[in-house]
Formats: sequence, C-alpha cells, structure tokens
Amino acid sequence: MKRSVLTACLALTMMSAIPTQAATKPAPIKIATLPTLATGAFFQGKGGEWFDTLISQRAIYLVGTSEPTTGPTQGEVIAINPDTGAQIWDLPIPSPWDAVATAAALDTAGNLWVAGSSATAVLTPSPKPTPTGVVNPGGIIVTPTPPTRSGLTRITVWEISSTGTLITSFQYNATDVLVPSTAVFVKNSLLITGRTFQISMDKTGIFSKYIPASFAIPKVPLTQSFKDGLYIWKSYIAHGLITGVSGLKKTDVGRVILKVGSRTGKIYSAYKVTDPLLKMNYVAGIGVVITTSTPTGYSVSRLK
Repeated sequence: MKRSVLTACLALTMMSAIPTQAATKPAPIKIATLPTLATGAFFQGKGGEWFDTLISQRAIYLVGTSEPTTGPTQGEVIAINPDTGAQIWDLPIPSPWDAVATAAALDTAGNLWVAGSSATAVLTPSPKPTPTGVVNPGGIIVTPTPPTRSGLTRITVWEISSTGTLITSFQYNATDVLVPSTAVFVKNSLLITGRTFQISMDKTGIFSKYIPASFAIPKVPLTQSFKDGLYIWKSYIAHGLITGVSGLKKTDVGRVILKVGSRTGKIYSAYKVTDPLLKMNYVAGIGVVITTSTPTGYSVSRLK
C-alpha cells in the first residue's frame, strides 16, 4: 500500500516537471536594407569616379578620381568618420597633367599609399625662327608651340598621412598606358598590379623590375565571409527564401549579408543589398563597411 502511494507521488512530481507546451521556434529575423552612413557624389565633377575603399580605426577612406571644372583630371582621397559619417578631410591631389588614383593600401603607421598613373609633358618641336639677314617679306612671327601631354604612361604613388597631408610622391615612367587595379603591402614593399603589368616599390620610392603580363582585374566575390568574434558576416547571392529570415519572396534574387553566430548558426541580422556592391571591407572593432554605387554617386554603410 505504501509503495503504491509513493509511486503515485513520484509520477505526479515528474509530470509537473515536464513543460506543458513544446518549445517554440525563435521568430525569424526580418531582412532590412543597408543603413546609410554617408552618401553623395563625393568626387569633384560629373566624371568623378570611385576606385577603392580603405578602413582603419580612425577613418574610412574613399579613393578615386575627380574632374574639376578647370584644370586636369586628378586623384582625390576623402576621409569619413566611421561613427557619424561626417567628412573629416578631402584631399585633391594636384598634378600639372591628367592623373588618376585607382588603388590604395595602408601601412602600419596609418599612412595611405595611393597608386595611380599620370600623364607627362611631351615637347613638340617648334619651327625655327628666320635667321638674321634672311628675307622675311611677310614679317611672320612664329609662336612657340606649347608641349602636349602623353597618355597615362607614368605609374605614380602618393604617400598621404592619416590627417590628409600629401607627404611625397614617386613615379615610374613606362611606354604604355598603365592603370593600377590593386595595391597591397607585401612585407615592406608595395605590390602594384594592373591588367597588363606588375611592379613593386619600397618605401623609399625604388621600383623593382617592371613585369609585363596579363592579370585579371579583381571583381566583387560572389561570396565573402568575415569572422567577427563570436559572429560571422556572410555575403552571397541568395536565390529565394532563407531559413530564419522573413521579408523575402521565392522569386527574389540578390545579394544578402547575414550576421550569424559562429557556434550556434543563429541569424542575428540580415540585410538586402539593392544597389551594385563595389567593395566589402572588414576591420575588427569597426565591423563591416559596404561601398555601393547609387544613381547619384556612392553610398557607404557600416554594419556592426
């Protein structure tokens, strides 16, 4: 009798410990558009064009080319506050002839090394004046012909401080038109690559042997992934629905960026990239910086 009562009590106790409802699934994360940190035309003139984005703990740097209303085309670097999006400084890089700034890298001191190319002056021979004593019935005075410019045949590297001061510049003269597409530090040398060449330069401005070869211009990868502490940022082209994300249709095709727990796989944030993605950067402490092209210029977003 006592055993039956004890068994019944134990059974009741175990039943009371069992949840009355099954565990509910977490609500899906609603996909959002990228938050805008800064947007605008940024570079001077209608032909102003973005080429590269760099980020550090102190600033986001936009590197490109501007076309002032007067004067030659020139490189331009703009520094943006990574917290507020406000412009910190804007440095047009002066040049007597056309120049473009198309790639950049940061060194350990925080200085920017901007690679591009520029034109050089080509002297045009002028007709010789009529020698003294030679008859010149028309009294014609020959106006000296000014020098003309070459194509962008000079590789140019500008060193710029983190405060927006042009420190120095270096040049390498070539015979063909050259436009750098990437610049990256390998140990203490700046490796510069374009579609048809590769060359490196040390910090004193000494260039290595010029290597003519065919190199592919880097494109935005179809998929990218960055480890951010306990999270992983994933960027890829999504086709239709995503488990754990709401706000997408089966027919939606486009780039998405997800913030996922590195251990759990749980999705914490989801973003849709509606404008063309130009570059996706990541730096610990800053997070992910997205540069996109817009109908009126460019946009910078920061995800953290």
